[in-house]
Amino acid sequence: MRVVIRITLLERRYSVLLKDRVALVTGSTHNIGLATARAFAREGAKVVVHSRHQEDARRIAGEIGGDSFAADVSRSEQIGALFDHIGKNHGRLDILVNSVAHSSKHGILDLPLEEWNRIMATNLTGYFLCIQHAARMMKEQGGGAIVNISAGSGERSSPGGAAYSISKGAINSLTRQAAVDLAPYKVRVNGLISGLVGTPMGQDDMGSRKPEYDIIPLRRIGRPEEVAEAAVFLASDKASYITNAILPVDGGRLNAMSSGSRG
Repeated sequence: MRVVIRITLLERRYSVLLKDRVALVTGSTHNIGLATARAFAREGAKVVVHSRHQEDARRIAGEIGGDSFAADVSRSEQIGALFDHIGKNHGRLDILVNSVAHSSKHGILDLPLEEWNRIMATNLTGYFLCIQHAARMMKEQGGGAIVNISAGSGERSSPGGAAYSISKGAINSLTRQAAVDLAPYKVRVNGLISGLVGTPMGQDDMGSRKPEYDIIPLRRIGRPEEVAEAAVFLASDKASYITNAILPVDGGRLNAMSSGSRG
């Protein structure tokens, strides 16, 4: 009995949540995408590292023992090539994390159509096409998990970042629609709303950004790794009964915006 108990404890200690899963993380050479790729690899996944820049993708793939592919997700033919690569080299796709994003600097009145189209092509259409390609593979293999990374500005807007904020709000709608459409095929679709996230150096700088600091109930900005750990959970079997959920990982900011709490 003691031997069995010890073996069970050792198995639990060294168990990994994503063992032998094939995972694509878009935009996985920096910030949240990079942290997610590293966390997935730690949990046993074979990660396909994605970037527009092949050298960067290869470097991170080498670091985590993964695969790599360079593609511009604003171009449908390059997305098609990315998924062709996954099919030919891995034969399946168990997890998709949509993480790539471009920002914008204009409000509604002065937003150029060119900038609008550029942001939407990457932040929204790119997500849609990746979901579509991934879901077709997952349907054939009997299921999978998709996680879309969004931002708080998609729920509350952000002055001067019209196209970015609108794209993030649309991503949340895309997540909900995809979750409903894909549930019959055992494909779970969830979202993460990232709050203010930065490097350790960025956290040290929060003292000079008091207005932002004060509206975060936990009184600090987050780390990319904290968003990544939420993605690990949603992609794993621990979340097997969770779909159509959008989880804020923002120190409580989004849900406290109207509370007036300064505690």
